[in-house]
Amino acid sequence: MPKSLGLNVLSRSFPVLLVLAVFLFFGGATVLFWYHQNREERELAFRHTETSAEQIVIRVEGLMKARMASLRVLAERWVERTPPDFSRDRFLQFAEDIYVHYPVFKTISWIDPEGLMRWAFPEEKNTQAKGRREILQEVGAYRPLTVTPCAPFNGEGFTFEAFIPLFHQQALQGYLEGAFEVNRIMSLCLAEDIFKDFRVRLYEGGERIYASEEESAPSVMQNRLHVVREIRFPGKIWRLDLESSPLIYSSGSVANLSSLAFGLALSAILSLLLLFLLQRMRMYKEARDQAFHEIGKRERAQEALQENEKKLESLLLELSRKNEELETFVYTVSHDLKTPIVTIEGFIGALREDFGDLLSREGEKYLTYMSDAARKMEMLINDLL
Repeated sequence: MPKSLGLNVLSRSFPVLLVLAVFLFFGGATVLFWYHQNREERELAFRHTETSAEQIVIRVEGLMKARMASLRVLAERWVERTPPDFSRDRFLQFAEDIYVHYPVFKTISWIDPEGLMRWAFPEEKNTQAKGRREILQEVGAYRPLTVTPCAPFNGEGFTFEAFIPLFHQQALQGYLEGAFEVNRIMSLCLAEDIFKDFRVRLYEGGERIYASEEESAPSVMQNRLHVVREIRFPGKIWRLDLESSPLIYSSGSVANLSSLAFGLALSAILSLLLLFLLQRMRMYKEARDQAFHEIGKRERAQEALQENEKKLESLLLELSRKNEELETFVYTVSHDLKTPIVTIEGFIGALREDFGDLLSREGEKYLTYMSDAARKMEMLINDLL
């Protein structure tokens, strides 16, 4: 490939390469900004999720520790009176006071040493403590607090029970029981905004005991943030799983697509404008080069014309000089040629004048020929002049 052709191809492809480089630069900057924006949003959403999870843990632990403590206060107040009063009215009075001022109790019950539920607040129709006898036999009377595992209760969600034994004069009087419903605990501890921003799930062991909403599709769940924390209070260890909603965080592959599309479109527009500008500049340069080329051609033509005019003037001057020389030469030649003719004609006239009588007819004829030839020669010289 000739060198000039290679340079021409390179000069024509350079604007396209430059525009492509500009688009890659601005597009790369847009993608980088989009990536950092998603990263910052994910970090903020994760911090918000962590903070919310810590708040839920603090609220649930604080609430349940306070409720367990209130159950102990009831037990202590009941046995502190002398003489002791374990009457139904006194129990219901204490139970109502705690039930009203410390909400979250499902029931507060008094169970005799044999496992029979004697009284309950609020009062229940079935006073037989189902399963409590077996529980109390396993627990015994010497554990200060026993908490049962969470279990479904009559379709109302998971519940658990806490048992505190009461002793008077080293004799077991019975058990105070507080029943708690997990849904009610969470409704008291969680604000409405939590349900808008997060999905809350509680697990005890491997079993889920609470969920704020139904399970999502796996393809949606994997794009959310998860924070796991432990909730600890007397007798319980729960696992809290807090999952962000799409309002808080969406997957980075689909988040802020509008800003990414806008940035890439703007990069493309800027690149096209640059390409248009480079094309206009190339067209202007070609037009300018063409104009300069035409001006150069005209200047060269004008210079050639001026040079030809100078040559013509020189030739005319030379021709004039040659004409003058020719005129001089012709004048000189004609003068030199006419002199002999005049001499000839003079001598012919002298011969006729002096020897006309002696000349024969033939001699006169010769003189006439000579005179005619001389006059003819003179006419030729006059015509030449």
